[in-house]
Amino acid sequence: MKTRKAVIMAGGQGTRLRPLTNERPKPMIPIANVPCMEHIVNLLARHGFEEIVATLQFMPEEITDHFGDGSEWGVNIRYSVEDSPAGTAGSVKLAERELDLAEDERFLVISGDALTDADLGALVEFHERRGSVATMVLKSVANPLDFGIVITDEDGRIQRFLEKPAWGQVFSDTVNTGIYLLDRSVLREIPSPAADSGEYDFSKDLFPKLLSGGAPIFGYVTEDYWEDIGTLEQYASAQRDVLLGRVEGVRPPGLRLRDNIYVARSSRLGDEESLEGPVSVGENVRIDEGAVIKPHTVIGSNVVVASGARLERCVVSDGTYIGEGAELYDTVVGRSCYIQARARLQERSSLGDDVIVGEGALIAPDVKVYPHKTIEDRAHVTQSLIYETMGLRTVFRGGKVTGRFNVDLTPEFVVRLASSFGSTLDAGSTVTVGRDAAPAAHVAKRAMTAALLGTGVNVRDLRAAHAGVVRHDVLAGKSSAGAHLRAGSEPDEVEILFFSDDATPISEADERGVEKHFVREEYRRAHGEDIGELIYPGRAVEQYVERLERASEPDGTRGATIVADFSGGVASLVASRVFSRLGVNAVVVSGFANANARGTTEGADTLDERLARVERIVPTVGATFGCVVGSTGEPVSVVDDAGERVPQDVMLACVLLQMQPERVVLPVDLSARYRRLVELYGGSVEESRSGMVNVAIKAAQTGADLAALDDGSYVFPSFMPAADCFMTISCLLKLFSESPISSVRSRFGNRFARVVRRDLDCPWSAKGRVMRELAERFGGNPETVLTDGVKVALEDAWVLMLPDPENPTFHVYCEHTGGLEDGPNTFPEPPKSALRKAEELADRYADLVQSFTEQAARESPSDVLTGRA
Repeated sequence: MKTRKAVIMAGGQGTRLRPLTNERPKPMIPIANVPCMEHIVNLLARHGFEEIVATLQFMPEEITDHFGDGSEWGVNIRYSVEDSPAGTAGSVKLAERELDLAEDERFLVISGDALTDADLGALVEFHERRGSVATMVLKSVANPLDFGIVITDEDGRIQRFLEKPAWGQVFSDTVNTGIYLLDRSVLREIPSPAADSGEYDFSKDLFPKLLSGGAPIFGYVTEDYWEDIGTLEQYASAQRDVLLGRVEGVRPPGLRLRDNIYVARSSRLGDEESLEGPVSVGENVRIDEGAVIKPHTVIGSNVVVASGARLERCVVSDGTYIGEGAELYDTVVGRSCYIQARARLQERSSLGDDVIVGEGALIAPDVKVYPHKTIEDRAHVTQSLIYETMGLRTVFRGGKVTGRFNVDLTPEFVVRLASSFGSTLDAGSTVTVGRDAAPAAHVAKRAMTAALLGTGVNVRDLRAAHAGVVRHDVLAGKSSAGAHLRAGSEPDEVEILFFSDDATPISEADERGVEKHFVREEYRRAHGEDIGELIYPGRAVEQYVERLERASEPDGTRGATIVADFSGGVASLVASRVFSRLGVNAVVVSGFANANARGTTEGADTLDERLARVERIVPTVGATFGCVVGSTGEPVSVVDDAGERVPQDVMLACVLLQMQPERVVLPVDLSARYRRLVELYGGSVEESRSGMVNVAIKAAQTGADLAALDDGSYVFPSFMPAADCFMTISCLLKLFSESPISSVRSRFGNRFARVVRRDLDCPWSAKGRVMRELAERFGGNPETVLTDGVKVALEDAWVLMLPDPENPTFHVYCEHTGGLEDGPNTFPEPPKSALRKAEELADRYADLVQSFTEQAARESPSDVLTGRA
């Protein structure tokens, strides 16, 4: 076999695997007592890849000392060490000299920290047969969120590629494994790394560039084993898979006794029957009589397990001592730990290197203990030492952080979250912070303020202020970021919103940046004069009102009367100044919120009760309209001049009709009739992903005149890239001062939109499979939209199949658009026949989604039925 060349990318730190990787590089963590990278070297040697270059960055000597020149494994290994991270493609470019490729030669790129038995010979044949310049190895996985997803045509040519998508963008469960076969010509497309050039990645930079240039890039879909060792859970899973013989060519070292029990010759067993396979025991291990080793346990070298100890589903690293009667279940233990008698380590806990656990101590589930810590005798450790951990994609939900106060969202949690946020900002930068009247938000804001100051970030504390005032302070250039804390939709719930320097919600990339610091549990600490300054601005509200007046041009609406109920929210604290500046006579129902009130009953009334009260008052005072503002100060529910409440879908249609905007942003799940209405008057609509965060960001990016949901949330980007009740009220006054709302709404009836919805249970582990099936079935149609989920255009109808980003649920939206001819003077209410057809279509496509879910359950029942992500 001709000698082949390969690059092993081995520079990763493995931050999500901490504390296991605090003091060793990720490629050197052992899988069944063999370093992960050693499994990859053996795989390469079996397939004729004997010339290897390893790219190193974090603790490179750990790898070079272990592998040397590679001769022990029958290969030749050279090394390319990066002074600073160059990115995946950048690191391979740096290794080009060591590769010494011929002009027409190809080479393999593979990660040193993933476990696989991929048939690399079949990959080479596929690459040559297709005439590919770059071939990715692809694999179907249950949860594709942390990978680059890929969709190919029938011949394997890559059509689309998206790195680390949201659930609505998961058009495939086929992911990029990070294994590539590349022609040398590809290296010429990678810029040579410079000290200040930043990182250059295959998935983010190189492959999109090649695709846009029409280069033949193919995907080789493998059914072979592949596991990304990115988390402690995946690490433990890979150990079990090796023990069970699921990884071809990978076998634990030592003698095989029985039932997949592997024991090194030099180890001593007090009672061989105490081992229940599958189990792997390393060199020079002593297991005393009376100890019990249960299935799926891996014990490293030079470990002592004393009498009466019990281990099950554990990974114990070299040099650890486990005392008498200690119990370890589903845990990972680092090197040279001392676990004393009767200590208990519970599910999913983990210890770093050189940790001492005292006699009778308890390590609770999910706790991480970092290296060189000592836990006292009989201590109960329920939080990580010294840092806390939370998995990626569990901090932010729907663009915000939400939790029950003092349950999910404790002051300690807020300190760590704010420390993570502050660490993503430049030292010395400024953050504007505000809150609503909820006592929990008050406490959480104090925790956030202290943590931000501790990272060297200045804080402009607006105290009680609705989110619009905070956003304006950021937008006015007073700070480079913002945060607002407020009561959530459920009792005792708190929401935390973060804003970028343009006052838009922070992007998903920024969220991941915060989460990376949270997971790494590393925060910038300021000292002395570098500690942030706490600022109490004097005119933040006045400046917000002045900007609102300039944006509103209120001359034509002065003297108008409105009725407003602010649902007890802090927006009411600004209302008197806003209405006075706009020259509006306002009847404010239910009084004003008290920023420091405790035990208020303002929030006790329902929305219907508040609207009913406003309905009675509006005709009495001759108001232009009435409204109920949500407690967050964003959505607005309207009562017309005749005292009749206006359905939210009809109100949005009225706004579009009167405003006649040139450019509108609407979410992908809204009725197509809005687009028809906008286009009827010469405007255009751009669709965004669902949810206000995505709508607001898209509106700001495109410079739209208006963006909206059909829940009373309106965004006027010229004023602010977010929904704000006062801008909405001002706009409504301007639009309907001469054409009363009651007159305009009469052109629409009592219903405008006719979208029907079905909600289906869909376990997390099935979502990617369902999205792949849908994308493969409908993605070939040029009219299919993959902005968010899969939106299929039918004759006189559309269907959107969208996975919920926060719950194990799939949504199916459908609208029948035929049978109506909207004109300049008539917009008839959807007929019952159209609604009936939409219901039938929704049921049909819901059945399709259900069938894909059930198919995934049949093919992988344990994962799907348990709903594991």
